[in-house]
Amino acid sequence: MGKYQYETGTIIGKGGIELFFQRWIALNPAAALVVVHGLGEHSGRYGNLINWLDGKRISIYALDHRGHGRSAGKRGHVDSFYDYVIDLSFFVESIKGEFPTVPIFLLGHSMGAIIAVLYALRHKGSIHGLILSSPAFTPIAEATPAELMVASFLSKYFPTMSISNKINANYLSHHRETVAEYQNDPLVHDRISIRWYTEFVKSAQECLTRANELTIPILIFHGIDDRIVDFSGSIQFFDSVSSLDKTKLLFEGLYHETMNEVEHEREKVLAAISKWILTHCVRKTAPIKKNRTKSKTT
Repeated sequence: MGKYQYETGTIIGKGGIELFFQRWIALNPAAALVVVHGLGEHSGRYGNLINWLDGKRISIYALDHRGHGRSAGKRGHVDSFYDYVIDLSFFVESIKGEFPTVPIFLLGHSMGAIIAVLYALRHKGSIHGLILSSPAFTPIAEATPAELMVASFLSKYFPTMSISNKINANYLSHHRETVAEYQNDPLVHDRISIRWYTEFVKSAQECLTRANELTIPILIFHGIDDRIVDFSGSIQFFDSVSSLDKTKLLFEGLYHETMNEVEHEREKVLAAISKWILTHCVRKTAPIKKNRTKSKTT
């Protein structure tokens, strides 16, 4: 990461909670990429992406969500998913205040993709593009109607009650070092609250229901062998969005964290991300004259 200026800091989120962030500032940036991380992890797990983009004039910003990483808050708890969205909006506005002319792209992974979509729906016109990595619209282990009814009751009366998030780290990546690092990372946790769960279910459904409201450029990618989140949700979302400029990439044989797969596989993903961002930096002020919808399985 020799070409980046690396900095850390904190911002104050909704309700006065202190949130940790990191940023990697490029010299004369052509774009700003805001990484919105997934459940139980943190902003420090995107080294492959950062290394790949180093030297490509793309500044990177990453926030630890409340209840995650080095940010304050009960681990894995949130009163509303829109708390995440509000925190993210404060972060994005701080970036705009510092670099007002640089186009901003959101990259949301898994749970972070839901947050990124909700942000794009609430703040239409505020970002230049949306990148979704293995979005958690349809988890493999979905609850039964009876389980959802019990969860709804507990969420009302015991909202902070904590349970396991049931993520099997072995299915994050085929890269064994990545799995081991995740399992031994003191900033990673495996807890969710009952309120978090009911908010997650509601928010994932909202993303699918309101996908047709989105018109900004979108890149969505998913591993077909993902055993944590079903890639069919990505297809449903992609087919529903109204964006004329949208691209879907499905990668054969890859697990949930495609950017953290074995080297020769993740390079395909990282190359697609950087190419898409740089292409859309050039196009950001030009009108879209035709449908740029693309779908590809690799």
